[in-house]
Amino acid sequence: MQIHTLFSLGLATVVCGAAIGFGDYSARRIGVAAGLAWAGSLLVHGNDAYNVDLAIMAIDTATLVYFGFISIRARRLWTIIASAFQAIVVASHVATTIDLRVTLGTFYMSMAMWSYGILACIAFGTWSGWRANCRATADTEF
Repeated sequence: MQIHTLFSLGLATVVCGAAIGFGDYSARRIGVAAGLAWAGSLLVHGNDAYNVDLAIMAIDTATLVYFGFISIRARRLWTIIASAFQAIVVASHVATTIDLRVTLGTFYMSMAMWSYGILACIAFGTWSGWRANCRATADTEF
């Protein structure tokens, strides 16, 4: 494994774990989905240097559908933005599958970049859910 992969895994574990522990309903659900998608992608990743893994594309597409479902249900802006980042990840899969001129290095760089955007959205959603919970708790104490 490369250093970048270990750093990303650690960051995803911290952010998704915080979302599960401290987030509201939508942050917990999206945190679990992102964590499972990350782990599933690591499990099914092949070592083919010339082709995109269709199994990872299937996992990312399923994650996009789930993010969309949570976005419709939660009606929070950060869930929509996380869904948009995930849609760009799926579009990168499709572009690399269709056009062989797109190199896998470019593909992996785009996936890494957009996954950091998803993690930032999850972190923001966790923070806002935690903050709202603290406010609700403070209001009930008086």
